[in-house]
Amino acid sequence: MSTCAYRVDGNSSAPTVVLLHSIATHSEMWAPQVAIWSSVYRVVRIDLPGHGDSPEPVGEMSMERYADAVNEVLNELAVSEVSLVGLSLGGMIAQAFALKYPDKVRSLVLAHSGAKTDPAVARVWDARVEQTREAGFDSQILPTLERWFTRDFYVGSPLTIAWLEGIVRRTSTEGYVSAVRAIQALNHLEMLSCLSQPVLVIAGEEDSAIPPAKAALIAKHLVNANLCTLKKAAHMGNIEQPVAFTEAVGAFLKKVYAPVDCDYA
Repeated sequence: MSTCAYRVDGNSSAPTVVLLHSIATHSEMWAPQVAIWSSVYRVVRIDLPGHGDSPEPVGEMSMERYADAVNEVLNELAVSEVSLVGLSLGGMIAQAFALKYPDKVRSLVLAHSGAKTDPAVARVWDARVEQTREAGFDSQILPTLERWFTRDFYVGSPLTIAWLEGIVRRTSTEGYVSAVRAIQALNHLEMLSCLSQPVLVIAGEEDSAIPPAKAALIAKHLVNANLCTLKKAAHMGNIEQPVAFTEAVGAFLKKVYAPVDCDYA
């Protein structure tokens, strides 16, 4: 039985699309997309350990262990093939899942996601963990939200920021720290060439965490990838540019499933 909480929307006979959220959020961050995508696909949203309604992680987490947690959900739902849409941490887990369970993956969307953590970035994460341990997870919330969006969006969208802040506040300290440690150990880049599935890599034009050049490098290491760069977007493109994000992923999935009988639509 899966230990992760999850939500299922859409027609059970349609192809399954699994949504994996960023660090310090939960499955509700996909609200701008789920109503639209679930009109065509069976959409499964998973709360990662220590996030949302899922319990605390047990022991040290890694990308592979997160992938195993995703697989538990799929086994519980008796799903044998999925397209994975992951943003930031979710995209890293999607990579790990595809590397470990390639036969279960029809396609991948890697949005605002790294594939290898540089030592300098790992040290930045160390500082955030230290501050979290000293001052509590609340000390990370506002700085994180500010990093995730362009300044214009952050200042001009107070209701959206408040909504996302409520989502972030449901993350436990251990859930956050465990995810940080997994991100610090991320090292998939050289393995990505093993993946033959169609992949859409999404970057934000103004994303300081995963700049477009890093996203392009990921796409270069994949054998069947396209790169989409969202204009006027930082790290949370699905929220800052919801229509562009929803349509780009929707067009990609439509192409992936074009040969499939579409009676479910």
